[in-house]
Amino acid sequence: MKEINGKTARWFKLLYGLLSLLMLLALFAFSYATWSNVKQQAYESLTPHNQSLTSVVKRFFIHQEALLGELAESITVSSSRDSIIQTRLNDVLRATPQMRVLAVLDTQGSIVATTGNIHTLEWLDLFDNDESTIGRPFRPTFVGENILPVRKVITNSSGVKTGYVVAAYRLLGNDAIWQEAEEAESKRRSMIIGDDGRVYISYPESDTFWQSFVSLKVEDEFLNTLSELTQKAGEWHTRDVQYQDEQLLVTASFIQDYRFYIVSGIQSADLFSRWLERMKYVALAVLIFLIVGLVVFRIILTRAARFESARNVAEHNVFKLSRAIEQSPSSVIVTDEYWLIEYANNRLSDGTESLIKLDSGQVLLEHFPHSLLKTDVAAISENLLHGTNWYGERRAKEQKQWFSFSISGMTNDAGHVTNHVIVTQDITERKQVEVRLFKQANYDALTGLPNRRRTNELLTETLKTAWQENKRVAVLYMDVDNFKQINDTFGHMLGDQMLQLIAVRLQQAVADSGTACHMSGDEFLVSIVFDAEQEVVDLADNIMSVMKQPVLLEGKKLFISVSIGISRYPEDSADVSNLLKHADIALYESKNQGRRCYSFFSQELDDKNKRKVELESEIRNALANKELFMVYQTKNRISSGEVYGFEALMRWQSPRLGFVSPEEFISAAEEIGVIDQLGEFALYEACRDLQKFQFHATQPLAMAVNVSMSQLTNSDIVGTVRKVLQDTGLNPSVLELEITESMLAQRLEEVQPVLNELLSLGVSLSIDDFGTGYSSLSYLTRFPVSALKIDRCFIMDMVDNRSDATLTHTVITMAHKLGLKVVAEGIEDEDQLALLRVYGCDLGQGYYFTKPLTYDQMTAHLKSQQETPDWAI
Repeated sequence: MKEINGKTARWFKLLYGLLSLLMLLALFAFSYATWSNVKQQAYESLTPHNQSLTSVVKRFFIHQEALLGELAESITVSSSRDSIIQTRLNDVLRATPQMRVLAVLDTQGSIVATTGNIHTLEWLDLFDNDESTIGRPFRPTFVGENILPVRKVITNSSGVKTGYVVAAYRLLGNDAIWQEAEEAESKRRSMIIGDDGRVYISYPESDTFWQSFVSLKVEDEFLNTLSELTQKAGEWHTRDVQYQDEQLLVTASFIQDYRFYIVSGIQSADLFSRWLERMKYVALAVLIFLIVGLVVFRIILTRAARFESARNVAEHNVFKLSRAIEQSPSSVIVTDEYWLIEYANNRLSDGTESLIKLDSGQVLLEHFPHSLLKTDVAAISENLLHGTNWYGERRAKEQKQWFSFSISGMTNDAGHVTNHVIVTQDITERKQVEVRLFKQANYDALTGLPNRRRTNELLTETLKTAWQENKRVAVLYMDVDNFKQINDTFGHMLGDQMLQLIAVRLQQAVADSGTACHMSGDEFLVSIVFDAEQEVVDLADNIMSVMKQPVLLEGKKLFISVSIGISRYPEDSADVSNLLKHADIALYESKNQGRRCYSFFSQELDDKNKRKVELESEIRNALANKELFMVYQTKNRISSGEVYGFEALMRWQSPRLGFVSPEEFISAAEEIGVIDQLGEFALYEACRDLQKFQFHATQPLAMAVNVSMSQLTNSDIVGTVRKVLQDTGLNPSVLELEITESMLAQRLEEVQPVLNELLSLGVSLSIDDFGTGYSSLSYLTRFPVSALKIDRCFIMDMVDNRSDATLTHTVITMAHKLGLKVVAEGIEDEDQLALLRVYGCDLGQGYYFTKPLTYDQMTAHLKSQQETPDWAI
């Protein structure tokens, strides 16, 4: 038995020795493969990083050089201080967050204008030669930030250099050149190096204070290495190099335009740490395996055959589980029921370069980040007691990190929780992405203000709070007056700059009293919680006042004004959509009042708006339903009283709205674009009826039809009149088109060609409501009018008011001197008629002769030929 045991022992030693050798060889092979994999991963991370970094740096310098070039072209350096230059510098500085200081220098380096004060000996000394665009980096003070100077030459119209535009850019930190290329790799070294070896930017900064303060240069050997790595454009290679006592694996690219090397590198020590991190648990597992094997073989040698298969399977599973846990990117921790750590894979970073190390026996809740769970222990225990897992996300404010925690319980046969399994992940990057997505979805990219979607959410929350606290809320809806004209005249880029400026001014006006939002285009909204209505009035006045200040954009002095509509909670509405709708109705009223003002919503405004909407809806079908009809009022000769002609007037009797005045439905028709159809209907009806009226008269009769400015400017009025004359066979000489004086005076140049075409058809033109306009009378000599109609406001008080009588007499005399007929409008009694007869007025129109009559009524009137109707006595 001893012999057998001795042989068995020898075989065991041999087997154990071979097994140990194989395990060591396997460990060596695995370590070599792991090292190769670590280097390969480092290379695969360096190349895209360098490509991205090169693109960011190149794009930044190209953009800033172009920006300074445009600024230099727009500046003229003079001996006196130029406020326009200062304003331009301030505008550019505000639009460029990376810019620390912007200045204009003369050719001797003296400062002409500057946006700030950076302590440097001389600006021009920072540039190696007169042709340099990018200067040497420097620190203004010992504890200041790294600054990179960039300049562009300013020349006069003759091409002579008169100065420089110099800008200083932050290199590192928030709102700096390096911000777009923020490092995700904690131990990666990134640098911008000139082809002369000077280090412009190094991230992270040097550990040595003097090295970070002085613009250092790299060794020639390092510079030669960079040249070799970038010999072929578009190809990336890596190489191990020595830099400042650091062994680095680097790759580089070369920006030809600026003679910059863009360098990305990873410390070899970091690669070794990664390799060691992957290897240590494998090596430990191998060691444990050998020790366990030795013990097992010695103790259960006689039972090895029986349990060998089961042991191999178990060991293989344990090995896989161990590797899976150790290589997991998540932190896996096992504690007992009292939160004492039994196992931790230590895969969690503390937000710096270090991993959070947890040892067995420690209380998990006493260590970051699991200390964030102290207030959740009761809820966690409750979930685990009922057999469910617990999940939560918590933020460490000081470290600015987010963590997710998933906790499950391990129970014994009695169902009692004996262990906690905690899986922890750093979700900071995911949360940052969520924040960016939230900002993109809820805030306007141009102005930075909440957009329409976010505005609705904020208003909903505000109304809810106001309801709970019994407060009042005001909504001020505004848009910029004539903004489309600014866009069309100066371009959308300047328009966008103006919107940004308006947003800034609006925030200044509102301050902490409310919330400013950008709805869309040139529309903005402010909401405030208030007690007294005077607060709303004061805010509206403040906004109007702030906006009135002129603004200088790209050398152009522009004036801004806004129109505002105001609705209030709860008196105007209790929900967001209606508050916005009512504020929009009030805004429309402000525009109707001439803009540059504000209006409060009221029930009268709402009724007026509803009436307008109903009119616009009903007028579309009024023609088809034959609700529109024509009436006629005679024009009589002042001398004899006989009928000379008619004025055609349109009326609308709506089954739903009742009688609608012409002022209402004509305005509605113009707004919705159906005025052309109404005008064509009026022309056809008037011309047809005139043909019929002619049978009851012994002399030719004339027909006057009103034409709106919308018909003259936005439709083919010439074609319409030509077609009506052709279809009805009416002699063009008896058709007279009346145009309101105020409209003609405002837009004579625009409509002059159309009027000439109408005259070429043979029709005559007359001016309606003469005397109510506000332009020069010189247009009478340019416009071939055949008649003037004196407005009724001068006729009605003419008998008792000497001024009106004198003005009427003067107009009649002037018109006759110009060869024009004169029609007096609104004659209602014999005295007015007698005075007009003395003044020599040609024609009269008014209730003294006839009121507006339908076709049948006018036919009866012509038959009776009553000089003065009974109802007019």
